Formats: sequence, structure tokens, C-alpha cells
Amino acid sequence: MDHRTTPSFEQYAATRLVQDREQITRDWVERLSSQLDLDPRQVLPNPELLDDIPVVLTKAAEFLVVPDPEKLTAERLVTDEMRNIALLRHSQGWRMAEVVREFDELAQLLDGAALHWIDDYPGTPDPKSVGRAFGRLNRVPLLMGQIMVGALEGERMNLLRQLASAEEEERVRLSRELHDQLGQLVTALMLGLKALKRGPDAGSQSERIEELERLADRIARETQHLALDLRPPALDNLGLRAALEGLAVEWSTRSGIECDFHSVLPVGERFSPEVETALYRVAQEGLNNVLKHTSASHVSLILERPDRSLNLVLEDDGSGFDVEQTLARPEKAKRLGIRGMRERVVWLGGSLEIESSPGNGTTLFVRVPLAPRER
Repeated sequence: MDHRTTPSFEQYAATRLVQDREQITRDWVERLSSQLDLDPRQVLPNPELLDDIPVVLTKAAEFLVVPDPEKLTAERLVTDEMRNIALLRHSQGWRMAEVVREFDELAQLLDGAALHWIDDYPGTPDPKSVGRAFGRLNRVPLLMGQIMVGALEGERMNLLRQLASAEEEERVRLSRELHDQLGQLVTALMLGLKALKRGPDAGSQSERIEELERLADRIARETQHLALDLRPPALDNLGLRAALEGLAVEWSTRSGIECDFHSVLPVGERFSPEVETALYRVAQEGLNNVLKHTSASHVSLILERPDRSLNLVLEDDGSGFDVEQTLARPEKAKRLGIRGMRERVVWLGGSLEIESSPGNGTTLFVRVPLAPRER
């Protein structure tokens, strides 16, 4: 055999991948349908995907033969195609585990195909060439999976951001309606009771009228609390520092637990509405957890701004808990609102950390990066 005309195993594998791509795609769909207990039409309900997958495999074949210095550039060849598939998977409601399984199956198929290509190779393949081909073949499904998981996570975070924005708008509307409409009705009720109290028949009904006045006053106070919980005016009018300071005072009054607020930020300094709202809601949820679960007698709420971030610290001297065990039990973490708090922070590019242990209180650390104009 003239070895000068024999392709390297990488070149041969690239040629065979293009030749076999239709069969690999069919095998992939069949195996995936079986593994996930789905009808093939559910895996690929859009016939265009039957074209997309072979296109990706063609890109993978190009990736097999590029020189090492160009490998990172070649990895980007599959990006656009896989993002399109990821968006379709998202619209179908696929879970992350299903996406991971999808590319595990593809990796196994490519490994099996490569073993057949070794048998069919015209000659004795160079072990180094075989090793490089297998390495890159294994890299392709991994890269595809990373792209798809990233795209799915991006879409999920966009959806959560939209839901949070819609929720906040609804809170503003409800807060205004509670304050304006229900507040006016309660005021009218209290004025009517005062008029009855001054009437000719008030003597015989004075105790009942006073009882109703107390009830109306309680309704007015509860309505104000609800409106503040939904959307404090200070958050829109005065900024995050003033809103958190008001939250600490109001929460301490209602709970009977001492709550100190500390911040060196200038009064009236503003940040983006998304940042202010997220940190306020995290503080609000954290204080609710203190009241419900910790038996604390003292709480500290701190707002600070290092060079490029805005930090919130919530610390209590309550009963504490085992963080790892709690986070490992989704139903308990959900009850504490940890997932919701973390998602509010993560979609702003920030982080949320919890330090706690039984009997030693809890500290919540939140960090949100600031845009250049806010630093």
C-alpha cells in the first residue's frame, strides 16, 4: 500500500463522519427516544432538526482535521446550530437532565462509530492519530452539551427576569390600590363612626361604636402594612438605603425583635431599579425567615458598597441551621425562600452565601456587581 496516499486516521474519520451522519442521526433519535421513553416525534417534532443534526456533525468533521493552533476557533463552528436546537428544546420544556442524556447518547454513538472506522481503515492507523481523533470526537458532544445547557439556562434566567419584573409591576399596582381605594373607604368608615358617636342615640351604642372604631383603625394599619410590604414608596422615591432603613424599623416594631441598620452610603444615592428591588426583596424575605424560623433576639442589616459591588449582610443571633442539609432538601430550601432569593441575585450576576450552624445564628451575604456608571 502506498502510505503517501493514505489519509491520517483523523482525515479518514472526518470523511466517514460526513458519510455516516444520516445513520448516526437516526440511531441517535432512536436511542434517545428509548432512553427518555419518548416518541421520536417528541424528540424531533420539527423535521428541520433532522437537517440540523447532520449539519452539526459536518461541523464536527471539520473540527477533527483542523491543526491544534486553530482548535479553539474550530470549536465555535457548532455554536450557532446548537443554540438554535437549544431554543427549540427550551420551547418543548426539556429539563437539563434530558439535555445531558441527549449528548451522552451522541458521545456513545460516536465512540462506537469510530471503533468501526478503525476496522475499516485502509492500513494500520497511527495510535497518536487515533488518540487525537477520539479526543476530539469526545470533545464535540461535550461542547454541544455545554452550549445547549448554557443557552437553556440563559433562556430560563430571561424568563425569570421577565416574571420578576411583571410581579413587581403587579405589586406596585396592588399597593397603590390598597393605599388609595381601600384607604379611602376605611377613612370614610371612621368618619361615619365619629358622626354616629356625636349623634343623639350615641349613648346607648357608645361601646359598640368604640369597638368598631378600634376595628377600623386596625384595618387601616393592616392595609398600610400590606401596601408597604407590596411596594414601599421609599424604594421608588428615596432609594435603597432609605427603604431598607424603613424596613428595619417597621419590621422591628411589628416583630418585637431588635433590628439595627447600618450603612455609610449617602442618603438618596440611587442604583438601577433591578438592583434596588432585588436587594430589598432579599432583605424582606430574610427578615421574614428570621421571624418564622430562628427565635432570634437581635438582627443586624448592613448595606455597603466596596469598589465595584453593592453588598447586603443580614445577621441574626437565632437558632441557626445546617446549611448543607437544608440545601440538599429542596422542599425545606423552598420553604425558606433560599432558591427565590438566590435567583433574584444570580440573574444580576451576583452571589448569595449563607453561613449558619445549629445554635450559632445565621448570616446571609449578598453581593451584586454594579454597572460602571454606578461604581
